[in-house]
Amino acid sequence: MHSSAAATLAGPRTMEGESIKPSSQPPVQAGDDEKNQRTITVNSAHMGKAFKVMNELRSKQLLCDVMIVAEDVEIEAHRVVLAACSPYFCAMFTGDMSESKAKKIEIKDVDGRTLNKLIDYIYTAEIEVTEENVQVLLPAASLLQLMDVRQNCCDFLQSQLHPTNCLGIRAFADVHTCTDLLQQANAYAGNGEPG
Repeated sequence: MHSSAAATLAGPRTMEGESIKPSSQPPVQAGDDEKNQRTITVNSAHMGKAFKVMNELRSKQLLCDVMIVAEDVEIEAHRVVLAACSPYFCAMFTGDMSESKAKKIEIKDVDGRTLNKLIDYIYTAEIEVTEENVQVLLPAASLLQLMDVRQNCCDFLQSQLHPTNCLGIRAFADVHTCTDLLQQANAYAGNGEPG
């Protein structure tokens, strides 16, 4: 066990049993008055718990203030959550666009199922990339500027490189400006092995 892990385990805990790590900042002292001392703590589980609650609220359609639509799929969501995780949604909701006030917003160029997966990812930080969905997931993630998902798709395609598919992956990488994947596919096409 790392010493930092041991320190975390031995440190203060919340009522739920999660550790709270004191910050690396020393206590602040103002003269000799002990009442002015303070410690800043960081609860590493706080964000995860908050997003879990927000997703539960979304599933119950509570406090939702926008409906995102693609094809025949309608997804209730919270503008602040979408904006916090996607520069695309942030620009949409904070700019002078009509969508900034609209209750129902249609997203074109993304199928409903893929959009639903990406909004689920925004709330849960979990997404499954497969051979069946990677070719629609990557461009949709690019559109919504979910760069972690886009990178996961590129990594998945790189792991799938094979002499039977390297030219197709190279063309796909080129169209979607996946520079590292394109270089790997070019190397693979040139000598039959990853670069």
